[in-house]
Amino acid sequence: MENEDQILLDQLKRGDYSAYELIFKKYYKALSVKAYFMLEDDMEAEDLVQNLFISVWQNNLFLSINTSVKGYLLRSVHNRCLTVLRDKKIAERKLHKYTEEQNWRGEEDHETVPQNDYEGKFELIFGQLPSRRQKAFKLVYLEDKKYKEAAEEMGLSVNSIKTHLKLAVKALQKKLINFK
Repeated sequence: MENEDQILLDQLKRGDYSAYELIFKKYYKALSVKAYFMLEDDMEAEDLVQNLFISVWQNNLFLSINTSVKGYLLRSVHNRCLTVLRDKKIAERKLHKYTEEQNWRGEEDHETVPQNDYEGKFELIFGQLPSRRQKAFKLVYLEDKKYKEAAEEMGLSVNSIKTHLKLAVKALQKKLINFK
């Protein structure tokens, strides 16, 4: 199997797109499963793996592969998952700090408590969404960007953006419906 990968890698280095397709088909599912176990979100895992393959092709990263293709791809998925998890932790810390500040301010002004509580709940739930859903939501609903613009900025398809938005709104509605 390693020999087969080496042949495919050599073909890739010569610019053979069919070798790229074969590697994609061969490893996509296993890489998606690995990403899912780390991220616990199937959409985010699939997006991460798809973006890895896009990056490998667009940036000619296969030229720098000195180990096995499988090892390189597994390590890349692992590292990208760690980055996503680190970014989520940072966002959660910032959100927690923001929520604490809002709660502290809300205690001084009793008229704003209900609004602050709702906003705080929204921020808390929003912060728990996968990072891509948060980004898609911000771009389309808060920055008024078109689906196509958001897709280009995030490096995703328009359909992926729509899916992220649908799932984000659904999660927010589900958790906020009983709050008001």
